[in-house]
Parts: sequence; C-alpha cells; structure tokens
Amino acid sequence: MERERLIVAVDFGTTYSGVAFCHSSKNGLKDSEVVTTWAGNGIAPKTPTEIRYPEIAGKDPLWGAEASVASERRFTSNSNTIYNRFKLLLDPTVEKAVYTDPITSLLDRYGRMNLGSSIKLPVGKTAIDVSTDYLRLLYEDLMHRVFRKRLPDTLDITSIEFVFTIPAIWGHKAQEATRYAAKTAGFCSRSMDTLTLVSEPEAAAMYVLHAMGEQNFSRISDSRFSPFSLPKGENFVICDAGGGTVDLISYEVEKTSPKLQLKEAAVGTGAKCGSSYVDEAFLKHLRRKIGPSFDDENVWTQKHIGKGSSLMKSFDSIKKSLGQTSNDIWFLELPVHVEDDENAGIMDNELELTLQDLKDLFDPVVEETIKLVESQVNIVRATCGDNKLSTVFLVGGFGESQYLYQRLVEWAQQQNPPLVVVNPSESWSAIMRGAVIHALQSRSTVTSRRLRQHYGFACSLPFDNSEHDITDATECPFGGWYLRDSVEWAAKRGEECESTREIKFPVYRVLDSAEDLEEPFLTRLLGFKGTIAPTFSHNRGK
Repeated sequence: MERERLIVAVDFGTTYSGVAFCHSSKNGLKDSEVVTTWAGNGIAPKTPTEIRYPEIAGKDPLWGAEASVASERRFTSNSNTIYNRFKLLLDPTVEKAVYTDPITSLLDRYGRMNLGSSIKLPVGKTAIDVSTDYLRLLYEDLMHRVFRKRLPDTLDITSIEFVFTIPAIWGHKAQEATRYAAKTAGFCSRSMDTLTLVSEPEAAAMYVLHAMGEQNFSRISDSRFSPFSLPKGENFVICDAGGGTVDLISYEVEKTSPKLQLKEAAVGTGAKCGSSYVDEAFLKHLRRKIGPSFDDENVWTQKHIGKGSSLMKSFDSIKKSLGQTSNDIWFLELPVHVEDDENAGIMDNELELTLQDLKDLFDPVVEETIKLVESQVNIVRATCGDNKLSTVFLVGGFGESQYLYQRLVEWAQQQNPPLVVVNPSESWSAIMRGAVIHALQSRSTVTSRRLRQHYGFACSLPFDNSEHDITDATECPFGGWYLRDSVEWAAKRGEECESTREIKFPVYRVLDSAEDLEEPFLTRLLGFKGTIAPTFSHNRGK
C-alpha cells in the first residue's frame, strides 16, 4: 500500500501568492484546504508577492505583507524599496510582443507608462535570485509555521508533492527558471519530496469542473449556473485573469463517465495584462493631477503609494466597488499634503475620482482581456464549430472584478451564437485548489494537449531546386544534394499530443571512420513559437 503523502499546490503569482494542500488519501475538492494565515496579513487566501531587503547585515528580508511599510522601522531609513512583479521577468520574452505590444498601444492612449519597464530588481540580483529569496521565505514559513503544527509527529516521514502553477504561455526557459528558483529556495530539499508544474488555466479548469455541481458555484446569482454541467462534446474556455497575466485555455469534454476526460481544443494564449496595470494607471493619474511634485520619491515614498499603503488599500476598495454600486464619485484621502486645486479635483487633501476616471483606468486592461478571450473563442469555433462552444469561465484575482465581468458579458451576448460567462465563487483561490485536484487525479483528466510550439531536429534535408536556393546546398559523400543547417519539424504547433506520444523519424549519420561509432550521437532539439516554422535552424527567413 502506498504511503500517504501531502499534496501542496503553490500559486506563485505576479502580485499575490497562495498555497493549498490536501492528503493524497482524499479525492475531492472539499478536502483541499487553503492556507489563510500569513504573517502580517491577517486572514486571507493569499499574501503579496513582495520582498524587501535589509540594509542591516545579518537580517533576513521581509516578505509578503510584512514587506509593506508598516514594518519599515525594522530597517534603516534608506531601506524603503519593495520589490514586486519580478515573476514576470522569469520569462525571457517579457519585453517581446507576446506580452507587451498588444496592451502597450492601448495603455499609451491613456497616458500611462510601460509596466514591463517599471519592474525593478536589486543591484546585483536577477529575477531568479529575487524569486528564490521570496520562495525560500515562503517555504520556511510553510514548513515550520503551518505543516509542523499540523503534522508534529509525522511531517519528517511524510513526503510532499509540490505542484507549482505557471502561466500557460510560458516557454521552456521560463518553466525551468521557475523550477530552479523553487528548488534552490528549498522545495524538494528533502530527498522524498517532488516538484511538478501545471499551467494556471489548466489548474483553474480542474477547479471549475469539480466545483460546478455545487449550489453556490457562481458568484453571480443566476439559476442557469446552479447547478451547472457540461455535456460530452461541449467546448469551454477558461480565462484566468490575474495580477500580471491573463491566460486562456480551452477544452473539449471527451467523457463524463465513468471518469471525466478532457482534451485541449486550441493552443493556450495570453498576455502581460491584469489588475496591476490598473494600479499603475492610477499612479499615473495621480501624477497628472498632482503635478511634478509627485515625482519626488523622498516625499511620495512607498510608504505613501506602495501596495501596503493606506492610499492603495483605499483604491483597492474602490476598484472592487466598480460595477457593484450606483456611486459615480469617490474621494481618496491623500497621504501627503497637497494644495487645493479645484480643477484637478483636489480639495481638503482629498482626490475626487469620478466614474469616468475609474473607467479610463480600467478600460484599457478590460479591452485587452476581452480581445484575448475573443481570439481564443475564434480559434475554437474555427476548429470545432460555432455550436460546440457555449461557455467562458472567468477566474483569477482580476476575474473577481464585477466591472470586468459585466463588460465580458456584454461582449459575449453580442456573439453569434451568444456565449455564457460564468464567474465561479472563490475564483481567487481557484488556481491553487485546482492544482491540488490535478495532482490527486494523477494528471489523467486531460488526455491530450495542443503543442505550444514546433519541435524539430537539426539535420540535412534533401535539396529541391524548385524550392531551395543552390547556395544552401551541399553534396553528400554518398550521393545527392542536401540543405545545410536545415530542420526536420517532427511536431507542429497546434497539433494534438498525448502525454505518452513518442516522436520518431528516420535519420542517418555520415561517419569519417569506424571509431566514430563508439562516440555518442547527439543532435539538437529545436523549438519555434511562430506560426510557420523556418526551414533552417538559424532562421534565415527561408
């Protein structure tokens, strides 16, 4: 009989991180538990993904909610930089078009800065270093404060399967960077522990499919969603809208009994987008209202405008109220004295925010999110047919925004045929709870996935003078002409791929002598994320 182990899902997020866990002997969503007690954070399902390094030698950094300005007294007055959003820099493509271009043009129209360029790192540290430092503190807190108390007698002999969630659009380098940071931080430092990765929207799908039968499945009161079900052959889209990324993935229901089985209906997509963009836009709005004095970092410190500040907490409350209240005007108390300016909406040290102001902050991010959903829906309908897709599930921290939900519903009702948008309860913790289910079910729910990129091997393909340039040809010693530095693309982007699939194709090697047979034969495995894979390994545009 297999020894019981602990399943621990870690949602290492751009703006907030959380943990859920369950014993392997359990098998239901209700058996999973979310860690809700974080140092300095009260009772909450997540803690800020923030870290602040000490100026005093020998002290540990502060992390999570403790990194906020309330703990500033523990360090010298110069130690006021809180580092956040560093997770985005784990992906080497963070500044490339897949993340930045689609939304930058929208946000620039609203006069705000490029979020990617505003992510700061400590001098001498990389994004992997900072992620490792943060995860080390999270791991130590988790093991010593949570699990040691829960399993005082058995923790040392209980193996743990850690499941880290990652954005769906992350490539192999970003995945390995996450894995490296986690292991260097201490996860799997015990020989009996293991670590695996699962995409955030896939984890969200596991949560959705196991929670949809509950009476309170949807946050929005609607008889259509209580209870909710998806028949065999139906397709659905998961939109995971978080703090720094919006990820989308779609599935087809292959079987509903005796065991639920899914297959990916389209390649997952996404972009750098989310609620942190709204926060950045708000700070830019403050800069326009207050003027150049707002640029003085000695006056407007992180204590005044950082995530843990009273100003940003008040703005967060206003964000959540958008779409849920009839208010059309709000007032924010400013933490620094500002002269009255009626034209700027500043009176008695309060800033006036109108409904239009809020919409101007939200709309660029909301529009980009809808654009991403629309793209995924179009791909699925082009592949599976218009009538095979009916539902979009909106999850994630930003997915709890009532305003985003309302705008997405408006768009969905205009489609032909119309789509239903479901906003599950507890969508902020859906990713980590779904990751637990993913591990408990031995990852067997999803039978096949769509390849995110082309995969191939460097080799010499036969030369065809009707297609190829003679300057790319080389003569084979055994006869015939071949292409130099060409690639055999054995698996194409968008192809269905089962987890057990083996890719094989014939190849031969030219040896100079019999002794070469004793040497290992190595060839490069190549990948390409673009739509049309190049002929040559160096992508010479042919």
